[in-house]
Amino acid sequence: MKIRHLLFAAGCAALLCGCTKSNIVTPETEAGETLAPDFNLYAYVEIDEDQLHEDVDDIYLDEEEYPMAYAIDFGLHLDDGYVDVIAVVKDGTSAEDASEFAMVAIKGVNDEYAMQDFNYGSSDETMYGGLYQDNEIHLKVYTASEYENDGDPWYEMTIPEDEYILVEIPED
Repeated sequence: MKIRHLLFAAGCAALLCGCTKSNIVTPETEAGETLAPDFNLYAYVEIDEDQLHEDVDDIYLDEEEYPMAYAIDFGLHLDDGYVDVIAVVKDGTSAEDASEFAMVAIKGVNDEYAMQDFNYGSSDETMYGGLYQDNEIHLKVYTASEYENDGDPWYEMTIPEDEYILVEIPED
């Protein structure tokens, strides 16, 4: 009896396999063309700036990783050859921690930009990344209270294109 059930189940499985067409691996269009994954890298990708802002905030405003972080804002002015980067730290943050976070913000904007457009290299210990090879960085660092009240930046500097200059905010 068990053998009969097993043979019946095997027969049903064989019928079902023969009656279906699998196009999961190589899907076809209505015209019968076979589609394949597109692994090409494209130049001049249109960047989704809203998504870019969200990605930067999600990663670089992590309370555990960057307890001094309050906000990161930036503006891409690539046609004019510069990127505005605004790093906002919590009130009472030391100059050393603010300097560190400013560099994190600069690198973070580049790295998330590079995630959308593979033509740009990531940052590392000796460079801010591919976005800044052809663009100056206009950096402003604010404390949270000054930023919220449209006050003056704590520190600002311009970093020429394709240069790696450490951000060193002097102690007051």
